[in-house]
Order: sequence, then C-alpha cells, then structure tokens
Amino acid sequence: MKQNLNKTIFKGVLAAILIAGFANVSFKNAYAQDVTLNEGVAAIVNDEPITSFDLRQRTRFILITAGVASPSQDAIIAASQQALNSLINEKLQIQEAKKYKLTMSDAEVDRILTNQAKQNGATLDQFFNELRQAGISIQSYRDKTRAEVLWQRIVSGRYSSRVKITKEQLDDALARIQASAYKPQYQVSEIFIEVASPDEDERARLGSNTLVEQIRNGASFGRVAQQFSFSPSAATGGDLGWVVQGELRPEVAKIVDTIPVGQVSDPIPVQGGYMIVAVRNKRSGGNVSLNLDLRQLVVAENNKKGAKAIDDVRNQFKGCDSLKKLADKNGVTVNELGKVALNDLSDEYKNLVENLPEGKVSNSIQSGANTEALVVCNREVTGEDIPTAQQLEDSMFDQELSLIARRYLRDLRREAAIVTR
Repeated sequence: MKQNLNKTIFKGVLAAILIAGFANVSFKNAYAQDVTLNEGVAAIVNDEPITSFDLRQRTRFILITAGVASPSQDAIIAASQQALNSLINEKLQIQEAKKYKLTMSDAEVDRILTNQAKQNGATLDQFFNELRQAGISIQSYRDKTRAEVLWQRIVSGRYSSRVKITKEQLDDALARIQASAYKPQYQVSEIFIEVASPDEDERARLGSNTLVEQIRNGASFGRVAQQFSFSPSAATGGDLGWVVQGELRPEVAKIVDTIPVGQVSDPIPVQGGYMIVAVRNKRSGGNVSLNLDLRQLVVAENNKKGAKAIDDVRNQFKGCDSLKKLADKNGVTVNELGKVALNDLSDEYKNLVENLPEGKVSNSIQSGANTEALVVCNREVTGEDIPTAQQLEDSMFDQELSLIARRYLRDLRREAAIVTR
C-alpha cells in the first residue's frame, strides 16, 4: 500500500514538472543565485543545520508542484513555512533512522526513483533534467526521498505488527458504510492545515486563506494538497472519494452541503487546525443493492396460537445455525429463501425486513391460512462505492498506521532542540 502511495506522489510531481514547463523565469534564474548563497542557516535541529539554500529549494519545489506559476508574496510565505516544517521533520526522521542504524546511499535512492519513473513512463534522466531546468537541486530531491523511505521503514518496522483491525471494528465500519449508502453522497477532496499550538493559529489561518486564493486562481487542488495537507489523504491529492454527510466532521458536513459542485470552501475551523474542502460532485443515495439471506417461518394457523409460536421462536432465537432445531421445538416450519435482493420482495415482505437488523426475527403477519415471519441471517449492501472487506481493512490499517506515525513525529519534535532563524 505504501509503495502505491509513493508512486502516486512521484507521478503527481513528475506530471506537475512536465506540464508546467517552468515558464516562470524567476524559478529558472534563481538556481545560480542559490548556489552562491547556501552558507546561511535557516534552522538548527539537534545541532544539525538546515541551510537557507535547502529552504529556498524546498519552497520553490512546493510552489512548482502545487501548480503555482506566479506566486503572490503571501503564497511564498505560506510555502516557505510549509517547507521549513517539512525540512525539520525530515531532519528528525533521518536522525531517528541513524539511531536505528538505517541508512540509504544516493545509489539506493536513485534505484527507487528509477523504478518509479519507469512505472510512470519516463526515465530518471528525464526527471532529473526537468528538475535542473526548474532550478531544483537533484540532491535536495534525493534527500527528500531518502527521508520519506527511511521513515516509512521505521514506522512499519516498529508499529505494523501492533496495528490490529479486529473483526468487530471491521464489521462496525462496514455496517456504518452500508447503513449510510442510501443517504446523499458527496465526492470531495480535502486539505488539512494543522495547528500544532495556539500561537500558530493565526499564521495557519492566513496560510489557509492564501491556499484557497491560489486554488481559486487556477492552482491544482490535488497538487496543493500533496504539498501542504497534513491529512493522510495528501498522498492521493486529498481525494476522499464518495462520502456521506455522516462520515464528515459536523462543521465540514454543514459547509459541504451548501457548496456548489466544482467550488472550494473557505478555510473551516476544526479541531486541530483548518480544513479546506473541494466538492467535485454530488448525488442522491441509493445507488446500491441490498441483498438479504432470508429464512421464512411458517405456522399453519392464522390465529393467536400461530402468532405465539412465532413470538416464542423470536424470544429464544440465538442465531440462524440453530434456527431449525428451535423452530421444530415450537411447531414452526423453516423455509430457506437464500439470498434475495430487497427490491425483489413483495411490498409486504419488504416492509418486514427493510430495517430489520441482521440476526433478528421480524414481526409476524397473517398470510392466507398461515402465520409467517422472516429472519435476516445476513445483510449485504453492494455497489461500486461499497468497499470489500479487504479494501476496508487495508484502508483502516493505513489510517491507523498514519496516525501512529504523526504522533511519533510530534513526540520527536517536542523532545528536539529546534532553533529557527
């Protein structure tokens, strides 16, 4: 999964570089100046410097890959702050890798980049040439890649075995998705700007406003998300796919409901930072099929005695595996109807089971000379936007590991000696 995310990031970077063409002369000409001004120090992380050259390189890289061809002063400031945060994080990640004796040579990094370039229809030389034309140091990009790969190895090695998605968690998550499949749905992308401490709130708010302005002026939402967002979805350009209102934070859901398709929200204050949301599409719910594994209970009497027999089964029911034995004891016949689509049932049967939870016996009804009820042994919602159990488990695993990685990095930052200039 992580390898696929790296491919996505690399593809977005490569596409941004190839499409942009770097027509902005200031980006092209600044490289020579940077080479001669690399002696300045922008920050010190545990006695290791981040140079002004590093900071300018990363700022330029962020602006270019975000699709900002002619950045405003506010955009440059926002990109510079993001660049400095990223460089500090990478410095801490490399230092942590050294602690675990994990290293990666330039040759190893180039082999990774070569494979990624090949998978995206390019060669490493082509990619490096585009970096040079943009005035971006190849070594700077190598260092960025090295930090990302080593950090993934540390997090995966230390914590992958500790992340356990239980069957109960999986069933609950799938049930929530299935239950909300009939509600209005939104295809959205997100950018989350983190506020690590209260004194950073104003700067984060202003930076978020600047990003919204740049996006509304033509910058790619996906590329901005890749470079600026603190959410795990940043790896895929902020794409959340199709979601229902109940899956979003309440303050975000309220805004999403009112935004026209194709528009971007103003920054939304949320716990821990600011959210920017793009609404790519909307649709009514119900683009799914509900399939039920049903058993029919029948008593050859349409009176109180028949209803009581059904009630006795309902009160003693503990699962479909023991249903036949329980029904025989109470004089009730069991017919296996198998898997049936809800829409294929008669209105009378549909009313009995549409909202009946799995593993429950319905109310009884009178049908001719019989008393009947239905048992839902299994409910399955299917549709193009309903994930399989494996897809959902992979997604939940990645989300949990990403949260652990963020907490791990926050702890490193809190314990580090960081001086910015």
